[in-house]
Amino acid sequence: MTQAKTTGGCLCGAVRYQILSDLQGIACCHCSKCRRFHGNFAAYAIMPLASLKIVEERGLKWFRSETDETPNVHRGFCSECGSSLFWDPRGEDRIAVSAGSLDEPTNLQILGHSWVSQKGDYYEIHDDMPKYVEGWGKSEKIRLGD
Repeated sequence: MTQAKTTGGCLCGAVRYQILSDLQGIACCHCSKCRRFHGNFAAYAIMPLASLKIVEERGLKWFRSETDETPNVHRGFCSECGSSLFWDPRGEDRIAVSAGSLDEPTNLQILGHSWVSQKGDYYEIHDDMPKYVEGWGKSEKIRLGD
């Protein structure tokens, strides 16, 4: 049996998971859908779908969050405590786990920002990480303030 590299779960424990691969870092998404789902921009650890093992799912519910940019995305959350947990582009071999749901220490750092064209008007991004106008690596990089 493969040893879990990372574990995590929701606030109340009704959803717990293990990640069976190494994580590279955290990707921040500033799109309007993530901001509504998380209450602010989203911070995700992205991994191969096969690396995620859900070990407790009694509270896990999925919401289909379809847009033109992401036509078949499902967002996983705990129906008991409301924690936002997963971003799953169904049919792809990857999944994103909310960084705030990872058990510490994570030893991870932010790798960059996507959808900065939709970021909230109530905050600024001040780090030197890559910033993408739209999806991660699918649009031109920008430097805010230029």
